[in-house]
Amino acid sequence: MGKQNTRTECSGLEWGDFLLLLDKLKKEREYRFLLFAAIGTYCGLRAGDILNMRWIDVLNKTEIEIKEKKTAKVRQITMNQNLLDIINFCHEQISMKLGDNFQKERYIFCNRKMGKLSIQYINRKLHDIFRNSNSKMNVQNPSTHTFRKSFGKRIYEMNGRSPEALVLLSQIFGHSSIAITRKYIGISQEQIQNVYISL
Repeated sequence: MGKQNTRTECSGLEWGDFLLLLDKLKKEREYRFLLFAAIGTYCGLRAGDILNMRWIDVLNKTEIEIKEKKTAKVRQITMNQNLLDIINFCHEQISMKLGDNFQKERYIFCNRKMGKLSIQYINRKLHDIFRNSNSKMNVQNPSTHTFRKSFGKRIYEMNGRSPEALVLLSQIFGHSSIAITRKYIGISQEQIQNVYISL
């Protein structure tokens, strides 16, 4: 008997819901999660790569260079002004709270012992954040992966849901085929058929 896939698929956020989430996290002073959501969605990075980031990697910079843990490929990412504003705001809040204990060499997402937060911890916290949300954010099985998928959905929609957008995303995500990218961002066979019907 074949091995069953027990992984639960998560979905990406619609852009309006992502912006609502950022606002909610800011109001609730959840600065680490605000920053995690922003970096994940504006940069399209995997959780493991985000958790490896240190303050020194992002402060006073407009570009970041990431060596992806999964693929060992180096990605150069230009950060937009929205993300830069969030980084500066979160840095100000977190460094003020830590005072003299703040060090730029530390992980951005660290625990009390200054070690990296785990993906499992972030996932548990995200479930709580979405469950306790008063808004009607439409997200299925929220996890750290939600933000990378949100990035993919946004790029696809901003580029008119075009084949070129899929090629671009396939390249950014490092997928071996466009079919994988389509499945990854949740484009169903029905949606593909509707494209042909609408011509």
